[in-house]
Amino acid sequence: MQERYTHILERWFITEPPLFQVLCIHELVQNTHMYCPLRSGRKKLEYNPEIVREMSDDALEEALRAEAVRLLLKHPYERRPEGCSQKAMGLASNLVIGDNYKHPRLRIETPQDRGLKSGMNYEWYARAVEMMPDGPDCRNNNGSTEEDGGDSPSSNIYRDLAELWDEDELTVQMINEVINSTKSWGSLGGNFAELLQASLKAKINWRNIFAGFRASIISSKRKLTRMRPNRRTGFDNMGSIRLFDTKLLVAVDVSGSISTESLKYFYGVINSAFRYGFESIDVIQFDCGVRTVDNLKKVIKDVAVIGRGGTSFQEPINYAHEKGYDGLVILTDGYAPEPDIPEGFKTGILWVCENESCLSHHKEWMEKSGRTCVMQIVS
Repeated sequence: MQERYTHILERWFITEPPLFQVLCIHELVQNTHMYCPLRSGRKKLEYNPEIVREMSDDALEEALRAEAVRLLLKHPYERRPEGCSQKAMGLASNLVIGDNYKHPRLRIETPQDRGLKSGMNYEWYARAVEMMPDGPDCRNNNGSTEEDGGDSPSSNIYRDLAELWDEDELTVQMINEVINSTKSWGSLGGNFAELLQASLKAKINWRNIFAGFRASIISSKRKLTRMRPNRRTGFDNMGSIRLFDTKLLVAVDVSGSISTESLKYFYGVINSAFRYGFESIDVIQFDCGVRTVDNLKKVIKDVAVIGRGGTSFQEPINYAHEKGYDGLVILTDGYAPEPDIPEGFKTGILWVCENESCLSHHKEWMEKSGRTCVMQIVS
């Protein structure tokens, strides 16, 4: 395996720079106790020599390519989707890869194979798979569930695939550096490069945001998950996760003082909310007036910005008050007059400033009406 692996990497050094670089930060390790031929995580690339031995050189290269793509997507190192099993995580990762990058010699499932819509992200697919009647247990080509007295062999593959996955911000940063430094994407193509680059956006801690708003933001809807039973209580306390209603409004400052780069970060913050259970998010763009009103149902890559005039925070506050939102998140640089809070205003406000400098200039008046935080830029 080592000789074959080295031969492939030597060729990728010229033809597939990002795949070469991301594999080079992982140690090649043998593991005979797994169902899948390759898997990654914890800075390791593990292979099963008994399975790999039976693969042709072309098939092995394609399997390595799929695993390198998985690493560039950072699935093994991001926060575990709440309430999702290892099987669901492994399958969801494959669905994203199968949806965006074709591997003719590998059988990688696509969203269509599971009756799911195309174009969604890893977290969305993990939750969708977990909610299916048979969960992530694999289906064969005619759509029936494989049974072998419990887990199917394919289902075991998905479980093993995600065995090493654990949140690791340092490794995420290293992979982001690979993405940022890449000029030639080789076989990945422009669309997939955009997908990777979209993962470098800003984010905020949505869990902390929920804690500060009224309880009615949190939907009463909960779904049971297929997590393993509690050791002490067995199946009496099954796992569940909350789904969030769209009683939260996100207002994006599109005034002339906001740079194009900041606007990209603002929408990166919005994209990061989908991993926490939102099925859709209401978003408005504002400057001295409300310019656009959108209901987003998935991560967006391209945004048309309308506005670029002066700034009035009164506009989103009045809009949230009139529509009866429970929470209002305002993404801004803060440079506008302090707004007047309407009588009877019950909407919780979070002011999200683009940097520490902006927050320090405006924090005093912002905290009269709500809470404050700064975007966390992932670079």
